[in-house]
Amino acid sequence: MMSSSVVRAAAAASPTGTCSSGYRHLSRAALGIAAPTLGRRRRVMGAPLRPCVRRTAEALASDGTGAEAGASIGAEAVAGIDPAAVGAPETVSATEVEVEAPSPVDNLQLMLQALMAENAALQVKLVELAPRTEDVTARPELARVREPLGPGELLTVVDSASIKWPTPEENPPFWTRRPAALPPAVADVCEQDPNPMHVVHVTAEMAPIAKVGGLGDVVTGLARAHLCAGHNVEVILPFYSSLNEGDVENLKHVMNFDVPKGKETEWDGVRETRMEMVSTSMHTGVIGGCNVILLKPAAKERSNIFVGGKIYGGSYNELEAYLYFCRAALECLRSSGRDPQVLHVHEWQCSAVAMLYWDLYFKEGMLKNAKVMLTIHNMDNTGECREEEFIATGMKGSLFNTLERAMDERTIGHNPERLCLLKGAIVYSNFVTTVSPTYAKEALNGGGGFLGKTLMKVSRKFGGVLNGVDTNLWDAAMDPVLPANFKPGSMAGKALCKKYLQSGLGMNVDSDKPLVVCISRLVPQKGIDLIRHAITHTKEQGGQFVLLGSGHSDPEFSAMAAAEYADDPDVKLLIFYSDPLSHLMYAAADMVLVPSMFEPCGLTQMIAMCYGALPVVRKTGGLADTVFDVDDAGVAEHLKNGFVFEGADYASMDRALDRGFEYYGAKKEWWASMQEKVMEVDNSWERAGQEYIRIYNVMQNAV
Repeated sequence: MMSSSVVRAAAAASPTGTCSSGYRHLSRAALGIAAPTLGRRRRVMGAPLRPCVRRTAEALASDGTGAEAGASIGAEAVAGIDPAAVGAPETVSATEVEVEAPSPVDNLQLMLQALMAENAALQVKLVELAPRTEDVTARPELARVREPLGPGELLTVVDSASIKWPTPEENPPFWTRRPAALPPAVADVCEQDPNPMHVVHVTAEMAPIAKVGGLGDVVTGLARAHLCAGHNVEVILPFYSSLNEGDVENLKHVMNFDVPKGKETEWDGVRETRMEMVSTSMHTGVIGGCNVILLKPAAKERSNIFVGGKIYGGSYNELEAYLYFCRAALECLRSSGRDPQVLHVHEWQCSAVAMLYWDLYFKEGMLKNAKVMLTIHNMDNTGECREEEFIATGMKGSLFNTLERAMDERTIGHNPERLCLLKGAIVYSNFVTTVSPTYAKEALNGGGGFLGKTLMKVSRKFGGVLNGVDTNLWDAAMDPVLPANFKPGSMAGKALCKKYLQSGLGMNVDSDKPLVVCISRLVPQKGIDLIRHAITHTKEQGGQFVLLGSGHSDPEFSAMAAAEYADDPDVKLLIFYSDPLSHLMYAAADMVLVPSMFEPCGLTQMIAMCYGALPVVRKTGGLADTVFDVDDAGVAEHLKNGFVFEGADYASMDRALDRGFEYYGAKKEWWASMQEKVMEVDNSWERAGQEYIRIYNVMQNAV
């Protein structure tokens, strides 16, 4: 029980409101209650507060503070609670104020008020059992206390009159507004896997603090899903100097250990190999709810490895740095007594782990339990390496520079012949995945370039697993950025979101105009020529188009925004990126365009469906695995969820867009039902995580 002086001070200082029994509301600051953090997917809510306590909580919320796995994949995976993802919320101290002595009636009211406050405080303290979610909505200054929501409830249910409608003149812009409420703190609930494994990821990226592209999202999403299922999951990541140490929870230095590292030099025609032991620092912590191990050279004065203003942006030699990191990751496992069942390595940067593991650590008995998985996220980057450069791992590259192992066959006859690190990992891994089934097929049929030949040789241990999306972050029912939330069966909020975006961007506010949204990096892979044409075509057909993105083609699209579309009420080209604005755009969109030339997986189309927008996509890679045309007679009815085109020409895309425009105008009931249908599609990481567990289990049985 808190002291009466604190209660009196809080009652005197806080805003008052009327409860059925006339009690005053207490502010969160006066109670010293911790601000809640966000939970994830399947929400377990506490029991509703009593009516009077519920109003007290509302007041608190408004106070302003090497072997092939050829067997078929079976064995269903089940899930569990994530005890490692608990975050410690910040607390606000109470302030005591001298006040006049109360009357006996006031004393009774204050005692009851204190009981109410303690009840509310206990409700809020439950958030300490919930994981911290790192995203745009988790900023401490936006924290609110609110009562638990029942299953299926919306975060906000508002009508048009209660929304503060934005204008294009707002400064700062409307998408930076403070959310009116945050989702309640909740814990993930999954079924526990009866056969938990120790899984270690070795990666160059991890969301949210070491993220450049989709690789970081995949590592964090997959690790969270497996943690939730009860597995022991750790992520080994370079300790880049650009990382903000304050973003790593429970960061602590564990030990220093020596890592063998070599370097070849040539002087006056004479080559010399110099070997050294690099003292390496091991730190542990928590990022995005996941246990991490951070590695870097211990002595800054002797090495600039991983030193720079951003990831991949330092003055160091990246190839040398990641080869050293691969050896350091394995040496860390050996030195710390870890011997996981699964080593999951990602991309070329960590490919040498697979090679070193089997030919050194396993062979010498230093590590003996693990089977190795490689995930290829993009085959454009293969990790070319000269034989002498491989010595940065402490092993000679000549041991691997054969056609059967890691030689880059494109360099046969060259002087010197080179290694391909990604090829080496393909050969040495027990199983190789890429990020969608169709991208895997494309890799075997020309899309994998020279690596296609290697993949064909090991095709029995190669397959695609479709990525997932963070359904906690991308949740139309709970998204605090939205002016109104919505879900299947309660879709009124989506129309309000469309009007909100139209108003804020200075567009024609017209619900009859189909709104096409494109959120993309402006690079050739994403089909920028098709994007440019779609803007014109959509306007000609009476629709509206909003583009959000940046990249190599910024100047061209910026010029369009400043000239022909400068004051256009139906076209807005926003040549930058804003995460809150992307949420608003997905929620407002009727259709989301993804015309990629190639797409290993793609998240945009899956996020669009989370917000009831129908995707319009080019049939390639992961887009082909997630979007199925509504008019395709060869597709089962329950799978149909968007508009698909196959060609890379304007006419093919126009036909898909035009069908969308036609159905939007002429089939209102059908369109509304499709919006709800696509929101029900399961693109979660739980689904993807189960597929990986099946493969992990198969690998354990591989000889």
